[in-house]
Amino acid sequence: MQNYKMIIAYDGRKYTGYNKSKGKLEKSIQGKLELILSKLYEEEVEVISAVSTDAGVHAKGQIVNFTAPHSRLDEEDIFDYFEKYLTDDIIILSVEMVDERFHSRYLMRSATYEYRLWKKNAPNRPLFERQYVNLMNQTVDVDKMKKAAEQLVGEHDFLAFTTNKKTKKSIKKIDSIDVRETRNEIIITMTANGFLLNMERLIVGTLIQVGLGQLPMNTIEKAFKSKDMNDVGHKASAGALCLLSVEY
Repeated sequence: MQNYKMIIAYDGRKYTGYNKSKGKLEKSIQGKLELILSKLYEEEVEVISAVSTDAGVHAKGQIVNFTAPHSRLDEEDIFDYFEKYLTDDIIILSVEMVDERFHSRYLMRSATYEYRLWKKNAPNRPLFERQYVNLMNQTVDVDKMKKAAEQLVGEHDFLAFTTNKKTKKSIKKIDSIDVRETRNEIIITMTANGFLLNMERLIVGTLIQVGLGQLPMNTIEKAFKSKDMNDVGHKASAGALCLLSVEY
């Protein structure tokens, strides 16, 4: 048996997320990868991801690993096989033989996501970017968003920032969160040791509503105390969120 690590990227628009579900293998990233590997090895092979991206979310640097039943195929053979059978919206960036102890999820130290907002007062509407940005219909106060974002940095209980209220591990550490403005966009980049279900999108939605003046500046502080999702902003749309990288 041989453990392989792969870096993959995908356009998540057509998929139900990374994780597979029964009877819908073709609709998930994991399902697509496993169908190809099962054909290659003529038996089922599980592909484990560093993080489970939600429906519609993209990735530029997702890390996965799988244990193959044998090591007769080298990295180039596996890469070429994926290139032959994968659809255009999923690509393999690299394949690497790794130690059997490597686990893409359990050994992950941090993940970085990016969220793109297209400004209402941008010089033009997005064209090629239109599928990957959240088109704003109001002008936001970026300075307010930056100040609110500062409150998120550090280790906190993020139970208010998830749709999974049954989780028993809601304490996460955000290493950094950057709100950057360009001519056309407001780009939010966040790095943490883990993210809860929909946590990234609820953070973005909260920052947007603070920037619009719809929520007060103490919203995040209040949400940490109450642990109640009613105290945070809306869940921002999935299509503007992208997993950039994973660190070990």
